[in-house]
Amino acid sequence: MQKDKGTSKSKDLASPVAEKPLTIVGVGSSAGGLEALQIMIANLPDDTNMSFIVAQHLSPSHKSMMVDLLVKDAPIPVFTAVDGEALRANALYICPPNHNIEISRDNKIVLTSYVEARRTPRPSIDMLFESIATHKGDDAIGIILSGTGSDGSRGIRAIKAENGFGIVQDPHTAKYDGMPNSAINSGNVDLIVSPEQIGAELKSIVMFPRDRTIIDEKTIPRETYIGIIRLLKLHSKVDFSLYKENTILRRIERRMTSLKIAKSEDYLLHLSKHSEEISFLFNDMLIGVTSFFRDVRAYEALRRELQLYLANKTDKIIRVWSAGCSTGEEPYTLAMIISDILGDKKNEYKIQIFATDIDEQAISFAREAVYPESALHYLPKQIKAKFFTVNGDQYEVIKPIKAMVIFSLHDINKDPPFLRLDLITCRNLMIYFTAELQRMLLPTFHYALNPGGLLMLGISESIGLFQEQYRVISKSAKLYQAVSINKSLPPERTMHSRRIPDYIEPTPAVDRHIMSPTKRLDQDYSALIMEALKSRVLPNALLINENQDIVFSEGNNELLVRSEGIPTNNIFKNFHPKLTVELRSSLHEIDVGKPFVDTGYQNIKLKDDNVWVRMMLVRVDRSPPLGRLTVIFTDIERPFALPNIKDIEGNIGTEVAKEQERLLNRTRDQLQNVIEELETSNEEMQAMNEELQSSNEELQSSNEELETTNEELQSTNEELQTAYAELRMAYEEKEQQQSELQVLRSDLMQSNNLLQEAEKIGLSGSWMWDIENRRLTWSKGCFTLFNLDANEYQPSFEAFIGLAHPDDRNRLETQMKEMLVKQVKLPITFKVGGADQAVRVISLDAVVSFNELKQATKVMGTMTDITEKTHYEKNTSAYKDKINYILTSSLNCAYIYNFIDQHIEYVNPTLTQQFGFSLADLEDFSGEAFFKLFASEELEKIKQHFDRVRTGSPGATYPSKYAFKKRDPNGFTPVYANHTVYDLDETTGYASKMLVTFFAAE
Repeated sequence: MQKDKGTSKSKDLASPVAEKPLTIVGVGSSAGGLEALQIMIANLPDDTNMSFIVAQHLSPSHKSMMVDLLVKDAPIPVFTAVDGEALRANALYICPPNHNIEISRDNKIVLTSYVEARRTPRPSIDMLFESIATHKGDDAIGIILSGTGSDGSRGIRAIKAENGFGIVQDPHTAKYDGMPNSAINSGNVDLIVSPEQIGAELKSIVMFPRDRTIIDEKTIPRETYIGIIRLLKLHSKVDFSLYKENTILRRIERRMTSLKIAKSEDYLLHLSKHSEEISFLFNDMLIGVTSFFRDVRAYEALRRELQLYLANKTDKIIRVWSAGCSTGEEPYTLAMIISDILGDKKNEYKIQIFATDIDEQAISFAREAVYPESALHYLPKQIKAKFFTVNGDQYEVIKPIKAMVIFSLHDINKDPPFLRLDLITCRNLMIYFTAELQRMLLPTFHYALNPGGLLMLGISESIGLFQEQYRVISKSAKLYQAVSINKSLPPERTMHSRRIPDYIEPTPAVDRHIMSPTKRLDQDYSALIMEALKSRVLPNALLINENQDIVFSEGNNELLVRSEGIPTNNIFKNFHPKLTVELRSSLHEIDVGKPFVDTGYQNIKLKDDNVWVRMMLVRVDRSPPLGRLTVIFTDIERPFALPNIKDIEGNIGTEVAKEQERLLNRTRDQLQNVIEELETSNEEMQAMNEELQSSNEELQSSNEELETTNEELQSTNEELQTAYAELRMAYEEKEQQQSELQVLRSDLMQSNNLLQEAEKIGLSGSWMWDIENRRLTWSKGCFTLFNLDANEYQPSFEAFIGLAHPDDRNRLETQMKEMLVKQVKLPITFKVGGADQAVRVISLDAVVSFNELKQATKVMGTMTDITEKTHYEKNTSAYKDKINYILTSSLNCAYIYNFIDQHIEYVNPTLTQQFGFSLADLEDFSGEAFFKLFASEELEKIKQHFDRVRTGSPGATYPSKYAFKKRDPNGFTPVYANHTVYDLDETTGYASKMLVTFFAAE
C-alpha cells in the first residue's frame, strides 16, 4: 500500500532528471542508523536536483518497514528501490532486504539478490559507493551514518578518487561510531557533521560558487598555484610540479568547496595558517582506486606471457616491481598469478615482489592484507577459497601470498629503481604525470628490466616514443617486452626544476592586414638574409638535448658518421672522431653557463681531403618538456693551397712540420685514450652507484618489512606473556572454578528439576520461537503436554499448528501471525485432540521481541492445559445460572452480598417489590453504609452473624432474625433470614460472597 502512495505522490514532487547532470547521493548506515536517517531526511531540502539511495543493513528474512518509517517526515518522496527503475531528482530510494544495490551508466537502479550465506551485512555500502563513483564522477556524494564495522570506507575512497564528496556523521552523535570512525581514519572525508546539518551542507555544495577560473590555466594566478605546490613539497617531501595540473586543480577546487572558500588566493592563505589542511590536500592528491584482477582480460594476457617467460628463465629468482601499488590489491594479484603458474614448484624459486607507493596509510593498509567482502565481489569463488581466509566479517590474504610481497615507501620520481627485474607493473599512474616525467620513467623502467623482461601499463597509457626499447606484446592489455640494447649507463634521472613562468597579460596579435608596408618590407629583407645565411654561410646545423642526443639535423652534414654496432643518437657516437675532444670541451663550457662557444678552425682529414672545420655552439633555453637545447653550427673550408713553412734561410721545413703534426696527433690519440678510459670508468662507477642505490633501496624495503615483522613478533611475545600469566592464574583458580562450576551445575539441575516438576504439576510448558532462523524450541513440559516423545518429534511452526484440533487450526495460525504485529489479544486458547483422543483445551501466552525497525525477531511464552479449569468454569457458570433462575422465580426476598467489595451486587424482583429497593438504589448502601439497612440496636449482633457466615463452610445455611429497612414507608420490618456461602476467595479460603434469603415475620 505504501508503495502505491509513493508512486502517486511522485507525480507531484519527484521531477524527472533535469538538464544539468543528476547528482546521486549514496547513504550508508547500519546499527543505530534508523534514528540518524530519520533526522537527516527530515532536514533535507526538496530542490537540490539530487537523487538519494539508502543502503541500510537489514535482516534478510523479514519484510522491511523502512519506507513506512521514513516517509512520515520526509520532504521528498520515499520509494522501495526496483531493479531497472530510472532515478528521479529530489527523491529517495531504499534498498530492499537481502539485495545489493548499484547504479548503471544511464542512472538506473541495479539490484542483485543472493541465496548463498553471507559474511557481511547487505546491502553492501562499498558496492553502492563504488558504482556511484564510476558512473557519476564529480556528481557523486557519499554519506556514512551510524553503524558498526567498516563498510563504506572503501567506497568513499572511490568517490573521492573521482573528485566527489565524502560526508560522515559526527561520531559523537552516532549511536554506534564504528563506521563513521573507520571512514574518518581512512582520510577520505570532506565534512564531519551531525545528521540534522547534512541537508544544509548538501544545499551548500550545490549552490556554492566554485572558482571555475582555476580550470582555465591562462587565468590562474601562477604565484598562487606555485605557492600551493611549494607548501605541499615542504610538508610531504613530494614534488607535484610535474603532475598534470588539471588533476591537481580539481583536488584544490574540491577542498575549497568543502571549506566554502571562493578564491584560490584565500585558500593559499588558509593553507599557510592551517598545517592540517595541507595534510588533507595531500591525502586528496594520493587517492587511488584499485582492485584485485582489475581488467581481467589484461591479466589473462599477462598470465600467458609470464608463463612463457618463466618457462624460458634459466635461474630461480623472480623479481617484480609494482609501482604505485596503493592498498595492495595489484601486487597480491601478481603473487596469486605467479603462485598459480609455478604450482608445486613455487618453493624452488626465490620470489620478490616489491610494492611501492608514496602513500604511507595505503602501504600500512596493504601490509595487513585484510579486505572487506566488497573488495572480492567480482572474484571467482575458487580464487576466494584458494587465496583468502575469513577474518571476522572480512577476508585476509593467506600467508604464503603475503610472504611474497615486500611493501615500501618509494617516490618513483626521485628514488632509484629496483634492478634486475622480470616484470614491472605501473598501471594508471603515469596518466597523472606530464609528458616530461613520462619520458624520464620509461627509460628508467627499461634500465631496471632484465633483457626480455615485461612491462605492464594502464589501459590509457603507452610507451610513446620509446619504440626502440620496447616490443609490443598486446596493445589491448598494454603489455610490452624490453628489447635488449646496450644500457651500461643508467638513464639520466636528474631533472631541472620546473620553471613555471609568471602570468603575463596577453598582448593582442598584430593584424597582418593593417601592417605598414615598411614593416612588411623589413620582415621580407630579414627573411632573405636568413635564407642566404642558411644556404651559403652555415648550411649545416645540429640540435642536441641535455642528454647529448641528436634531436634534429639540418643540411647534408659530412661530419656525421654512423658507427658500427647498436644504433644510437648520441652526438659523440655519430660525429667525426677527430673533433669529439674539442666538441666535448665546448659542450662543457656551455654546461657551465657560457651562451656561445667558437672553436676556431681545425685541420682534419675528411674523405682523403685536408679540410678546415669550425664549430659554433649556441645555448637555447626552452620551457618543459623541451628543456635546454644546444645548436651546433659547422663550417667546412677546403683551401686550394696551403702556405709553405720555411726556415730562417728560406728552406721549407717539411720535416719539422711533419714531426710536430705527428707529435700533435700522438698527443691527441693519447688524450682520446685517456678520455675513453675515464668514460669507461665513469660508466662503471655510475652503473655501480646505481646498483648500490638499488640495493640500498631493497635493503631499506627489507628493513621496513623486518621492522614490521619485529613489531609483530614483539606484540605477539607480549600477548604470549600476558596469555601465560592469565593461564597461570587460571590454573591456580582452576579447582575453585571447578568447585563453583559443580555448585552451579547442581543448582542448575535442581532448578531444572523444580521447573520440570512445576510444569508437570501445573500442566504447563515453556517455548521459544526464533523467527530469523525459523526454529521452535520446547521444554520437556511441552512434550508432556502433547504426549510426544522428545527424541522423535522435532517441533516446528507448521508441526505445532498441525497439533491443534481441525476446528481451531486456521484460527490458531492466523492469531500466531497477528501476534507478531501486536494485533491479537493474549492469551490464545485452542483445542487439541481428535476423534480417537479426548479433547483438551490449551492456553498459549507469549512475549514478542522487536528490533529497531519494529520487526519481530523472537517470541518466548508458555502453554498450559486448562481443560479442568474450563470445565469447572462452565459448571460454575451453569450452577450460578440455575441459582439465578431459582432466586428470580422465588417468592422470598433475596440478595447477594460481596464481602470483598462490601456492596450488594444482586437483588431479586420480590425484594424490590416488597421493600422498594432496586439494585441501583442499593448502590448508596456500600461499605459501612450497608449496615444502615439494619436497625441500629441490632448492628452488633448482625455483624457477628455475618462474620460467622464469612468463615463458614460452603453450602451451609445460617438462619437469623432481625429488622430490615423498608424504603417506603420509611421504617424497619422484622424478617426471618437464611445466610448461605455463595462463593469462596481462593487466596484466603473464606467466603467472598453471601446469599441471603428472607421473608417478613409479620
